[in-house]
Parts: sequence; C-alpha cells; structure tokens
Amino acid sequence: MAPGCRSPLALRLAAVCVVTTLGSWISTSFVVGHPPAPNCRNCRSVARGAEGEVALEAPPSDAEISQETSLDPRPVRKFRPKREIRGTLCYARRELNEEAERLRPFIEPLLYEKRLSLKEITFVLNRMGQKLRPLLYKPRVGLPVFTEHKVRRLMRRAKNSRGIRINRYVRPQKLPANAPGAPYPKPMKDVYAEVPPLGWQEMPEYAHMLRENRQKASEEKQAKLKEARKAAFVLSQEEASEADE
Repeated sequence: MAPGCRSPLALRLAAVCVVTTLGSWISTSFVVGHPPAPNCRNCRSVARGAEGEVALEAPPSDAEISQETSLDPRPVRKFRPKREIRGTLCYARRELNEEAERLRPFIEPLLYEKRLSLKEITFVLNRMGQKLRPLLYKPRVGLPVFTEHKVRRLMRRAKNSRGIRINRYVRPQKLPANAPGAPYPKPMKDVYAEVPPLGWQEMPEYAHMLRENRQKASEEKQAKLKEARKAAFVLSQEEASEADE
C-alpha cells in the first residue's frame, strides 16, 4: 500500500467519530431549546430577507371573537339549585311564593281600603275567578276557584312593602268593618267617626267663654294646691312640737 494512502479501517474510524460528534451536537442543541444553525456565512441576510417577504395574518374582529366565546366567564357545569328542578319541594315552594306575589295586588285593596274578612275576600276573588285563574300555580279543576284555605295560605306567603305578612291585616269575622272604637288587632289602625263641623265652635263669644273657663279652672286648681301645702306644713310643725315635748 502507498505511504500516502490510509487503510480502510482508519477511514471507517474517522467517519464514525465525525458522525458521533455531529449527533451529540445536534441533540444537545435540541435539548437546550436552540435548533442547530446551518454552517453558512449568509445565514443572517437570508433570514432577514425571508421575514420581509412574509405577510402577517390580520387579527380576528370583535364579532368573530364574540361568536366563539360566551358571556359566562366560566363556562363550566355549575351546581343547579333544587328550586329550579321540577318535582322537588323547593321548586313547589318557589312557585307558591311567586303565585302569592302575583295575587297580592288584587288582595291588598280589599284589606287596606275595605277591611274585609276572610270569607268576604274569598267571595270577591271568586267573582273574578275567570280573570285570576291563569295566575295560579296549580288551579283547581272545578268551582270554586278559591277556597278559604287557599286564600289564607296566599296571604300568609305574601308580604307588603314594609315586609309584614298581609294576613295580619285581615279583619276578624266577629268585628264589623270600619267600626269606631272596635278592638282591631295590630297592625290594623283604629277607625274614628267623621263628625261634620257644627259651626258654634268657631264663634268668637264661645271661644272667649272657653278661654275664661279654662283660666278659672287653672286658678282654682292652683289655690287648692296652695291650701293643701299650707295644711301639710302646719301639720308637720305640730308633729315636730309634740315630739319635742
């Protein structure tokens, strides 16, 4: 073999070393996070020319974004309360409370203005049964539309603007309506008879006479008080003199 030539074994070893060195360098660069840079002199100029030629994509409009998203900031499955689940007790109670609020504007004038009893309110509501039936949660099949029990429960559930149950304003059956001096339970207000002016209260002579009578009565009261004080003082002096003796 010529002295300038190398053996095939040496060439193979050299090729293996080169491949191993390049492989280790490429793997290290990918692990670190930087891709292997090509071994050329005009790399920077080529990259700058490519960036200048690429056109940037336009951002999406607000309408497209609004269609893809929802108003709920957390669109996940949430807990559903029982008052929204049909067939539960909480659902039925919520419906009954809403029913009482729908019928409250029809019941309040009968309580505050006319001061009706439970039987009278039931009678008035039944006269409007055809109008009020769609407002009920589960109306009765036949007649009457309202019973005393139903009306009582409606008034127990409904509250007025002050937060008081309107069933407290129901007039007792044994008391007449708008009777002056009747012992109405609280928070019902008392009723007073309307007396028209008779005319003689505004006469000047009568007013002067009333003023004199009041003045005389006050003077007599003051004189009696003075006499009582004098008598008490004299009695105390006599008791003190007797005690000294």
